[in-house]
Amino acid sequence: MDISDLILRAQNVLRSNDTGVFTKPGPRQYPHQWNWDSAIIALGLSHFDLPRALTEIRSLLRGQWGDGMIPHVVYHQSPSDYFPSPAFWQIETNPNAPAVPTSGITQPPVLATIIRKIHSRSPILNFIRETYPALLRWHRWLHTARDADGSGLVCIIHPWESGTDDSPRWLSAMSAIAPPDVPPFQRGDTIHVSASERPHSADYVRFIHLIDVFRRNRYDPAALLSRSPFLVQDVLFNSILYRANEDLRALALELGEPTGEIDGWLDKMRARFDARFWDETHGSYFDFDLRADKPILVNTAMTFAPFFAGLPDPTKARRLIAEHWQNPREYQPDKNIRYRVTTTSKAESAWEPRRYWRGPVWIIFNWILWDGLKRYGFDDPAEELRRDSLELVARSGFREYYDPRDGSGCGSTDFSWSAALTIEWLAGDRE
Repeated sequence: MDISDLILRAQNVLRSNDTGVFTKPGPRQYPHQWNWDSAIIALGLSHFDLPRALTEIRSLLRGQWGDGMIPHVVYHQSPSDYFPSPAFWQIETNPNAPAVPTSGITQPPVLATIIRKIHSRSPILNFIRETYPALLRWHRWLHTARDADGSGLVCIIHPWESGTDDSPRWLSAMSAIAPPDVPPFQRGDTIHVSASERPHSADYVRFIHLIDVFRRNRYDPAALLSRSPFLVQDVLFNSILYRANEDLRALALELGEPTGEIDGWLDKMRARFDARFWDETHGSYFDFDLRADKPILVNTAMTFAPFFAGLPDPTKARRLIAEHWQNPREYQPDKNIRYRVTTTSKAESAWEPRRYWRGPVWIIFNWILWDGLKRYGFDDPAEELRRDSLELVARSGFREYYDPRDGSGCGSTDFSWSAALTIEWLAGDRE
């Protein structure tokens, strides 16, 4: 592998997707600014163009709502063939909506973690001083507007908020939703990508029904907690939030800001996390469906996400590796599966190796898991994951996701966060 050439190719992807205001996740499939995509993109940009990385974050923060929410999509430029369009969300019915068009839901809050990572190698204290109030307000919004049961754990109200839109872990909660009627719409996600690699039509109808519920309730947080048919405490989202709270606290200390509020969030989440998500019988972490009042017993790679937050105790961490990571029926490569990590266990009936979050390898999740494995000293599994990820981008290009069987690319081409994380992984090798 030619490290310098691969870094240059990755930089070219980010440059080609740069609109001057934000970086598109993909050149055609995703023409607007996505929340956690832009955070990861900024991490990659920071290695070769730090001012542009900070501009990326500032552009995202322009979409922050008055109540603190940072939405999952900011529509700086329109129109496009992407659906939902800005008008479809109807966010203007909420007094907290910003001047720039956005979606009405959020995404995993990885931004504070990314800013701290950038700062650790390229001090940006003035930028942290500039953006810290926005980060604090977002985290406060999550811990108030999305804490449905007072546990300190937050809820998502739409599968899109998880970042893992059509994961099989949402099937039971979504199948319980029977839309009485759905606004007219035309999907845009199958224009540039094969329908066989995108969410099933039945799932998409429910996605749109949920948005209609939110529109009719004018995005009022209390109303949505009460009325959203989909209300789930997500292991991945809460793991990312816990880690982001740790990183926000570290930034606060550098600024000399008080940390009591953040400490309270961390204490509550830590006290409740395992009691809510850990299943001793299966040796796994499972999401929790608040509407059905029961855990979602679906085996996906999100069971490893708590490594990123440092939450599993040593016994649980060893079980996750021994019983799942190294299990050939689940996540261990075999004669048919060459690359890690398939995002859904091979043992699940809903496993599909090329369909979105039903089974393909995603570079973003590999990076989250790699970071968590390193945190626990699982250096060999971490390096295996990094090696597989770099081999995938080297052989198939910077794709949105990959078939774990042969490494062929799926979804969008020239995908920005796959390029950004390649730079993040390889920059140290070149130094």
